[in-house]
Amino acid sequence: MIARFLFTRFLRMITILLGVTLITFLLMHAIPGNPWSNYSSSPRMMLGLGIDATLQRELYHRFGLDLPLWRQFTRYVVGDIDDDGIFFCGAVCGNLGPSIQQHGRTVQHVIFSPPEGKTFWESRFGYSIRLVLLGSLIAVGLGIPLGIWSGAKPWSAVSRAISVGLAGLISIPNFVLGLFAIIVLASWLKIIKVLPDWSVPGNWIIPAVVLAVLPMANIARVTRASLMNILNEDYVRTARGKGLGERRVMLVHILSNAIVPIITFLGPALMEMFAGLLIVEHLYSFPGIGRGYWEAVLKLDYPMILGLTLIYAAGMSLVNILIEFLCEVLDPRVRSVTHQAAA
Repeated sequence: MIARFLFTRFLRMITILLGVTLITFLLMHAIPGNPWSNYSSSPRMMLGLGIDATLQRELYHRFGLDLPLWRQFTRYVVGDIDDDGIFFCGAVCGNLGPSIQQHGRTVQHVIFSPPEGKTFWESRFGYSIRLVLLGSLIAVGLGIPLGIWSGAKPWSAVSRAISVGLAGLISIPNFVLGLFAIIVLASWLKIIKVLPDWSVPGNWIIPAVVLAVLPMANIARVTRASLMNILNEDYVRTARGKGLGERRVMLVHILSNAIVPIITFLGPALMEMFAGLLIVEHLYSFPGIGRGYWEAVLKLDYPMILGLTLIYAAGMSLVNILIEFLCEVLDPRVRSVTHQAAA
């Protein structure tokens, strides 16, 4: 059953990645301009520093942009034959193509390769993964306890204050919170630097908190709602009627049954963090893939846009598969429904 589960989810993941790649490919080619004549290059063109038409045609041919759109897409996904008659494999083999704005360096090299003498964790992907992990620890470490505290006594003054605070945090976009942190903590209080040194661990706290605030608030609200749905169940009243302590009732009878909805929501919360990287990394000049994505869109670096979109989509699909697998392992009811549907 595990092999069948993984096989079906893998096929679904491949279908999703193909669809995401096609939609992204069509959308980015619908944007006016090209990698050498776009919004980011307009100041250079106004100063007469743009490239001439002959060189632009050569670059178009070098990067395959003079081909029909259908062939550009198949060339990127499957592969093609180069000018020397040699076949090269595309994204299906892990080849994400040459970055236009990085002077022909492959996209995977730009994203995953660290500077010379550094480890993988100093690469763009490594920086972003570390920031997401730190933000996840903050979101889960604060969100679940706050949700439990609020849900255990839902009508108390503390619970209502927590609910109001969480609703307020959810209504604030992360770019507003990030700018507010820069103004207050960097400009007024001088606690952090406007351009931090990312080799210092303490400078990671503020971006991680800004990234984690919205998922933390949502996790707390889901935890609270999950607990409140179970507090008045018959087996909970029976456990209390048998004289079990409140702590044991909470840990054994309530949390063990409320954990599945919480784990299910952790997947979208983690995806929300990866999406938040686009804003947070740009605000704090963080050297991760979110900032690289922003720069690639502004400069119309087609292979970089497609490569980063594929990485985002693949990561989110893998998280969904992991969450679905954990739900089936932890809750026999979900496993039973899945097996009946498969039958």
